[in-house]
Amino acid sequence: MVIWEFLPMSFLCWVFLAYLFCTSLSLETPVQTCHPNDLLALKEIAGNLTDGVILSAWSNEPNCCKWDGVVCGNVSAQSRVIRLNLSRKGLRGVVSQSLEKLDQLKLLDLSHNHLEGGLPLDLSKWKQLEVLDLSHNVLLGPVLRVFDGLESIHSLNISSNLFTGNFSEFGEFPNLVAFNTSNNSFTGSFKFEICSFSKKLKVLDISLNHLTGDLGGLDNCSSLLQQLHVDSNDLGGHLPDSLYSMTSLEQLSLSANNFSGQLSPQLSKLSKLKSLVLSGNRFHGLLPNVFGNLTLLEQLAAHSNRFSGPLPSTISYLSVLRVLDLRNNSLSGPVDLDFTKLTSLCTLDLATNHFKGNLPVSLSSRELKIMSLAKNEFTGPIPENYANLSSLVFLSLSNNSLSNLSGALSVLQHCRNLSTLILTRNFRGEEIPKNVSGFENLMIFALGNCGLDGRIPIWLYNCSKLQVLDLSWNHLDGEIPPWIGEMEKLFYLDFSNNSLTGEIPKNLTDLKSLISPHNYASSLNSPTGIPLFVKRNQSGSGLQYNQASSFPPSILLSNNRLNGTIWPEIGRLKQLHVLDLSKNNITGTIPSSISNMGNLEVLDLSCNDLNGSIPASFNKLTFLSKFNVANNHLQGAIPTGGQFLSFPNSSFDGNPGLCGKIISPCAASNLDLRPASPLASSSSRLGRGGIIGITISIGVGIALLLAIVLLRVSRRDAGHQIGDFEEDFSRPPRSSDTFVPSKLVLFQNSDCKELTVADLLKSTNNFNQSNIVGCGGFGLVYKAELPNGIKAAIKRLSGDCGQMEREFQAEVEALSRAQHKNLVSLQGYCQHGSDRLLIYSYMENGSLDYWLHERVDGSSLTWDIRLKIAQGAARGLAYLHKEPNIVHRDIKTSNILLNERFEAHLADFGLSRLLHPYDTHVTTDLVGTLGYIPPEYSQTLTATFRGDVYSFGVVLLELLTGKRPVEVCRGKNCRDLVSWVFQLKSENRVEEIFDTSIWDTSYERQLLEVLRIACQCIVQDPRQRPSIDQVVLWLEAIGSVKER
Repeated sequence: MVIWEFLPMSFLCWVFLAYLFCTSLSLETPVQTCHPNDLLALKEIAGNLTDGVILSAWSNEPNCCKWDGVVCGNVSAQSRVIRLNLSRKGLRGVVSQSLEKLDQLKLLDLSHNHLEGGLPLDLSKWKQLEVLDLSHNVLLGPVLRVFDGLESIHSLNISSNLFTGNFSEFGEFPNLVAFNTSNNSFTGSFKFEICSFSKKLKVLDISLNHLTGDLGGLDNCSSLLQQLHVDSNDLGGHLPDSLYSMTSLEQLSLSANNFSGQLSPQLSKLSKLKSLVLSGNRFHGLLPNVFGNLTLLEQLAAHSNRFSGPLPSTISYLSVLRVLDLRNNSLSGPVDLDFTKLTSLCTLDLATNHFKGNLPVSLSSRELKIMSLAKNEFTGPIPENYANLSSLVFLSLSNNSLSNLSGALSVLQHCRNLSTLILTRNFRGEEIPKNVSGFENLMIFALGNCGLDGRIPIWLYNCSKLQVLDLSWNHLDGEIPPWIGEMEKLFYLDFSNNSLTGEIPKNLTDLKSLISPHNYASSLNSPTGIPLFVKRNQSGSGLQYNQASSFPPSILLSNNRLNGTIWPEIGRLKQLHVLDLSKNNITGTIPSSISNMGNLEVLDLSCNDLNGSIPASFNKLTFLSKFNVANNHLQGAIPTGGQFLSFPNSSFDGNPGLCGKIISPCAASNLDLRPASPLASSSSRLGRGGIIGITISIGVGIALLLAIVLLRVSRRDAGHQIGDFEEDFSRPPRSSDTFVPSKLVLFQNSDCKELTVADLLKSTNNFNQSNIVGCGGFGLVYKAELPNGIKAAIKRLSGDCGQMEREFQAEVEALSRAQHKNLVSLQGYCQHGSDRLLIYSYMENGSLDYWLHERVDGSSLTWDIRLKIAQGAARGLAYLHKEPNIVHRDIKTSNILLNERFEAHLADFGLSRLLHPYDTHVTTDLVGTLGYIPPEYSQTLTATFRGDVYSFGVVLLELLTGKRPVEVCRGKNCRDLVSWVFQLKSENRVEEIFDTSIWDTSYERQLLEVLRIACQCIVQDPRQRPSIDQVVLWLEAIGSVKER
């Protein structure tokens, strides 16, 4: 990617001169009217455009020479259009072939619009054209030799589109000075042929494509070349010697390729370099100590390579250097540069190397804003002169062996602009200071895993902007101070693994940021995407949050010595995602108010002294993915339904009084949680006859129960009747069980040609809890391994079906005819008693929701796979809308299933008609899932195709961000993923939207394009949303993803 902020004016000056040259032609005798041919052409061009801010103005003015963006000039005594500049006019539509008629154009700029489609142009007529800019649109297709004949072209910019084709197909441009094809999908081996025909070339940008080869043909380029950007391709090999003969180079960007070998000392020949970016390659060996010749260098970025050895001392001579980024290499030795000469340094990142010794004492630049020296082997104190780093905003020194915490804070308190301070895993065994001032602007403070003694210091109360506070894995004692609850911005609190005592202060239930999303701060992101190294366990292998926005709103107090009860008011913290109070001495009951915390994803109350029951209302916690109450004194029934169908037995271990399907059936005694039975308290009033009567009745009851059990067991052993679905006999028989026979229907497309009801029950272990692989609004899903070895997914529909048998069978058979490679295939159905089962193909890799949000080992989907999933899911939905004409009604990531090749398959389509055949309107039960529901459903109450498109747009946002649709965000007035995305876009903070695990400059164009598509899908007005067919075309145009 071109780093324009570091790129000086050479290219811009050249473009400006080109503009002046073109403008000079218009300074001749003023013209009054434009040529009729040009007027007609412009009207035809306007006819192919929509939404432009200039089109209405054009229609009101008869003289096109006065139109906005149009400049006329005197050509052969005629008034002709010589410049057409429609950049950033909000234009939509296609490029009109009528542009060819403007054959006297010297400048055409259509950049930064929303133009789409191909280029149906014959540009050979544009003999006078000098500047052509089509960048930042959605133009696509092969360009082949469409630009042939542009004999006078000086600047050609087609960057940030969807163009394809072989790069070698570009024509000859003898006068070309600037050539930018970046951020497209060009392929082929790049051999610098363009240089052979363009001896005046000064700017060459081919970054963000799919080009292969090496830089072996670079000697075709002249020494006039000033900017070379080949980053984010598939180029490799060693850097050729010819590179170092490009003595006019000012910007060289080779990042995100496969270049290897050592960096040659000949680098010193490139004395005009201002920006050198080598990051993300396989360079190794020493950095050559030749930087003394590169005195104009402003940016040196070589992170994520294999460089080793010491820092070159000649870096000290780079007096105008602003960015030094060498993180993630194997550099070693002391950092003994003389930083006093680096007076312009703004960013210093040497993290994740093997540097030793003391922190560099000479750092004194008042311009320094960002410094990360994390994950090295530094020792000693923080130098006193760091107090002079008055502009410092971000400082990470985590994972070193620094000492003297008191002195460190005394120094850093003078850095008044400091907002992020990460000191994790340092100062081993010291005491946390009691008296510190300053830090008024601190937003993130991490001092975990240091083994510190002492108490939570009162001076933190003065850090009124604090949002993330991590003091975990220390030896802090005493009570949690009540003033913590008065920190209005705080949303992430980690005091876990200390020795804190006393009650949890009630004030914690007053944390405003966890009560309402309106109280979140506007931004928490690291200024440059530098990782925040926050380790949360003693082994040092804990979480690393790449951006502060990745911190889930949390209260983490586990593994302390806290006592008292859980305040009922905790239910006010509706924005909380993680609550971990495990391994303490907390008593009392679990407040039912926790069920009001609708965003809760993790609730861990294990290893305490809690009693009473688990509130039944907890099954309303839709997003609860981890729940643990093991090793308490809980009694009664475990809640049923909802997420409680997915929690393992270990979540409830160590509570002998608990019962339920998950662990053991509930008897009547389990359900009575009163301390004493009323029967016992009144037994003294019963006579001997009464007691004998009760005893006989109980005996008869037990005998009858045993008889029933033995009868059912004997029947099961004899094979005369398949047992009930339940794991126990406590469920009363349903009247329909006696009268409705079992029935199994397999469709022609089924892989299971011979299957019986008995096979179905046996393959699911009689629908055992351990076979559950999913749950949703329509029922549980069980994994079944059929006798022929084929795996199937059995959906057991919940509730009473709303149709008679004949209607139900007809509807199911209609659904079975919906066959598409991106739909989960319906193989058959079964009726057993009043239970209705649907038999589907089994998807080996589960749901997209699982991979995005619940994958416990931290692995994530690559962008290639995510794009492939988006394309497949869109195709499946397009088929549903067109062929069987089905509105899905519940598009979400948990209804997108993945096979062994991670191909997307839509599930649960058409089920709403099965269960609610006469309900053509949306209800709260069928409308879909929170976060995916289109805004118009609250008014129209009707499910529509455009409503499905909205839900699909939310799925695209999940793929891009890695966040749930209702995941709490950080922006003001931001309540959900959709509004969070729109807010960041409005604030020009687009890069912060993307999941850091997929953000890569090589994918930037694709990511931005999918974001554009998603935003089209989620517009408020359904009439302005695209059809799913259009979405499919857009996604497929982004780039073909190979089938795996």
